[in-house]
Amino acid sequence: MSKKERDDPDDFGGISFGGMAFILAVAALGRPREALRELFRLIRRLGRRVLRLVLAPFRLATLIVWSRMADRHPTFEDHLHGVDEDRDPS
Repeated sequence: MSKKERDDPDDFGGISFGGMAFILAVAALGRPREALRELFRLIRRLGRRVLRLVLAPFRLATLIVWSRMADRHPTFEDHLHGVDEDRDPS
């Protein structure tokens, strides 16, 4: 046996993609309820992550608009023009 080949039963480095798919299919068919539960858990987790990534720009824009509108103090021009100019004279 050469140095590259190891006699290790836990070594899956040399398994092909088809062999890996076969092992996963056998494991999933052995316990279908648990496999579906894990699949749905993974889909839910990925969905949340995608939703957070999609909503991030909208949240940032909302934060910027809110921070500019919140707690706005009157400026010097507001004091010069007075409050009565904003009202309708009728």
